[in-house]
Amino acid sequence: MNRISFNFYERILALIFIITVSFCNAQIQKYHYDKEMIFLSDAANESGISVRFNSKDKTVPVYSIGFNSKKESIRNTINFYYSYRKNIYRMDGILYNEKYAAANGFRTFSVASPVRYFKKASDSLYNYKSYKNLEKRIAKDKDGTEIELFVAQLNDNIDYSEPALFYLSEHYGISPGLGKGELVVFANYKFNSSSNTGDFVEIKDISADLYLNKNQIEALIDDRYREFMQQSHQAKTPVYCSVTAFSKNTDDKTTEELNDFIGHMCDYYDLWSNQEKFENFNTYFETEYKRRVDIYRRNGNLSDKQIKIYSEEISRLKNQNLKENLDYQ
Repeated sequence: MNRISFNFYERILALIFIITVSFCNAQIQKYHYDKEMIFLSDAANESGISVRFNSKDKTVPVYSIGFNSKKESIRNTINFYYSYRKNIYRMDGILYNEKYAAANGFRTFSVASPVRYFKKASDSLYNYKSYKNLEKRIAKDKDGTEIELFVAQLNDNIDYSEPALFYLSEHYGISPGLGKGELVVFANYKFNSSSNTGDFVEIKDISADLYLNKNQIEALIDDRYREFMQQSHQAKTPVYCSVTAFSKNTDDKTTEELNDFIGHMCDYYDLWSNQEKFENFNTYFETEYKRRVDIYRRNGNLSDKQIKIYSEEISRLKNQNLKENLDYQ
């Protein structure tokens, strides 16, 4: 009789576990991307904005990330659309480990907001880099501001209008009104007689996934984020997520950067440790540290002496990532 009862309770516990795991997974949305639209502020410069989308499924949200370590912010920032309660939000957030997104701000988005009428400028066709037979289209404001678009017809029947709108509406305040297969190769914004800015666009095939935590995003929108973070806090975390002290040689600027790194890693652990393998967390700890040090060296955020101290402190913290060293909260 006792044996039967034991098996019964074992099955109940197993069922509860399966339901819990299924519920957690239901809150995580995975999206796949097969196209990347790259906007380069200078065609000879590698810095710019990457807009990623799915060419076959419009329900997959478009998202953009800035790239190149010359950006002022050392964090991986991300922007993406999110549909919730009949509204579309343009979310600002952080991208962890190149695939996990967390929101930290939002705005409501109106598809009809930045619309301009572009008309064909001439019957002449233009060439730009590898693109041939580009059509020039122009829109003008009442103040004389002129925006030129050079549009290619790729004849691939892909709708590029949404990813183009995601970038161009934000940076130029325009909606290009593209047809199937049409791609804005170059956008030129003439805001006075002597100055203009331009963006060159490349398109390439990719295979990338993005994961969104629905509870995290919706808690932010509904103004109940503190409650969400308290519920998300893991029972066992790296010790430095509770309290940490740095050496007496660590100055205020180095301490600020160390705290930013620790906060980034602890948020990543709280939000994604249920989905991410523990060894991947340690790998990301190392790659993120190296990425930031590279940026410090390129941008001069920290001196060589500060970087040395920063690296020593990170090396010490890394040892606290071992499972046997995780702290009970």
